[in-house]
Amino acid sequence: MLCGSARGADTLYVSVSSLSYAWGADLTATYTVTAQALRRLAAAAHVAAPGIEVSARSQRIARVVRRRDGFRVVMGPVLLTAPEPVLMGVLAHEVAHIALGHPAMLRRLRVAVGAVVVLISTLLFFLAVFILQGSGNAWLWAIEAVALLAVMLAPRVVLLAVVRRYEYRADQTAAELLGSSGPVIAVLDWLPTVGRDDRWPLPVRPWTSAHPSTAARRQAMLRHDVDLLGQASEGR
Repeated sequence: MLCGSARGADTLYVSVSSLSYAWGADLTATYTVTAQALRRLAAAAHVAAPGIEVSARSQRIARVVRRRDGFRVVMGPVLLTAPEPVLMGVLAHEVAHIALGHPAMLRRLRVAVGAVVVLISTLLFFLAVFILQGSGNAWLWAIEAVALLAVMLAPRVVLLAVVRRYEYRADQTAAELLGSSGPVIAVLDWLPTVGRDDRWPLPVRPWTSAHPSTAARRQAMLRHDVDLLGQASEGR
């Protein structure tokens, strides 16, 4: 069923049972295919089918967010014009994140990391007070400086390491949901064509991108395929 109530000039909400659109009827077929594909993938992953938001403000190709009524896949408009294998690969990747519980795990991780940062910061504060009250030991100031630097950098390092591991796992699960790694690899080949790969130089990239490079993800996907073929051969 199609309904014509739009949420705004730059945001489109698509539910699994109904579509609300703001950018013209020419994309209605794409919306329908997207919603139907999302329903199938969610059923294969044994999760509730999320809604879809298409936002012109989105700086990312797609991401999973949690709303009051459940999960939604927020997509950039560029994805609606992508080839169908790419669209399927992206949707499967986001459904995989939901099926693997990544959003909830990341929320808990951020809370835990924040608590540890507060604890260590408190200890550093008392150490600074101790130093100022009479201990002029230069080594204590050095320890304070190193510990402060570690507190500033460690949360980012931990979160990026976990998030990047989740991306590899979501790629593999997406291939399992689709029955083939082809659409996932199609996504990785398509991303550079829309300027969404390795936009930062190497010295900066490790601190700016939550995703591994598409080249690394593509190699990991191919290695996963080889491993699966090897396991299948051993099982014969």
